[in-house]
Amino acid sequence: MVFGEMAVIDRAPRSAMIVADSEVVCDALKLEDLERLGVTHPGIKIKLLEALSLCLCRRLRIANRKLSVFD
Repeated sequence: MVFGEMAVIDRAPRSAMIVADSEVVCDALKLEDLERLGVTHPGIKIKLLEALSLCLCRRLRIANRKLSVFD
């Protein structure tokens, strides 16, 4: 599961909050670390941003389908 990806793309404050129903392990990638990754391993940063973009596209398509029932 990915969350916080919109803030990575547009640098705006996060638009939502997430709460776990049970104990979880969560890895975080700070924006500064992503920028540093772009210097040391630019190909990895590109792949990561592509994956985040695909995730956003999937979520937007789902939201569009849900909204289409109101047409």
